[in-house]
Amino acid sequence: RALGTRTFLGPARVAGSAGTGKTVVAVHRAARLAAHSEHTRVLLTTFSEPLAAALERKVKVLAGDTGAVVPRITVAPFIGIARELYQLVHGRNPQIAPEDLIHSLLTKAASAEPGPAINERFLLSEWKNVVDAWQLKTAEAYADVPRLGRKNRMRKKQRDRQWPELARVIAELSARGFVTEAGVLQAMSDHYAGRAEKPFDHMVVDEAQDLGVPELRFLVAIAPASPDALFFAGDLGQRIFQQPFSWKALGVNVTGRSTTLKVNYRTSHQIRETADRLLPGAVADVDGRDEERKGTVSVFNGPVPIVVNADDAQGR
Repeated sequence: RALGTRTFLGPARVAGSAGTGKTVVAVHRAARLAAHSEHTRVLLTTFSEPLAAALERKVKVLAGDTGAVVPRITVAPFIGIARELYQLVHGRNPQIAPEDLIHSLLTKAASAEPGPAINERFLLSEWKNVVDAWQLKTAEAYADVPRLGRKNRMRKKQRDRQWPELARVIAELSARGFVTEAGVLQAMSDHYAGRAEKPFDHMVVDEAQDLGVPELRFLVAIAPASPDALFFAGDLGQRIFQQPFSWKALGVNVTGRSTTLKVNYRTSHQIRETADRLLPGAVADVDGRDEERKGTVSVFNGPVPIVVNADDAQGR
């Protein structure tokens, strides 16, 4: 309740393992912020359409879909709201490059240069997690970009050989009139970054552990310089899709405004204890902030999970 009603003067974050109520806090904050006035605009966002639909149902259960609060809350995934804003700004929908086209261009680029072929899988990962995520356009930017979370060290000789191939993919997409989803997010970041007028007064982000570089840049750019502008709910231990990167470097510092929930309402003590063994006692982010997992308690007991080492999916 305290996290749902408190006023934060800067970006804030709530963490906690699955079942501790992070999403409940997010929904309550969105509803409370929307109740401020009839002119308040709140964005409640997450990384996928199904999760956004689930959030919207929760908002309607909490606030009642016939009241004044729900119409003030926009619920959409990151890319969904970026595409809507892109259409408003440019008067047309962005032409998103199909994944199979990008894959085809990268595959062609991997074997285009003379000498030993570059590993295709590595080039695809390099495109997704580095070049497209950071929206790199020059060899200099490619040389200087942070490479946190990349397992392979990139030597200068390898970068110099790889960049022309990656640059060729960028040029080919541009020539065909395509942008990537990260490109849409960056375009809207560039548009709103220097503007005083923003599309929303408050933004509440669920499953924030799966924010990538372009998504966080976008949210920072459309956030107003006012209290309660950005609130994040997420658990580093549940990160699935994104490479680690520094939030501080992109202008989001939650130091002193970060709380970890410790009471689990959804998972039995026995299941939670078994699952927690798969992670360290504390999970640290790139900025050095620890999410302490020790001390979490569940409000109910259940059967002890049976762990089986099997040779195949049938359990044999």
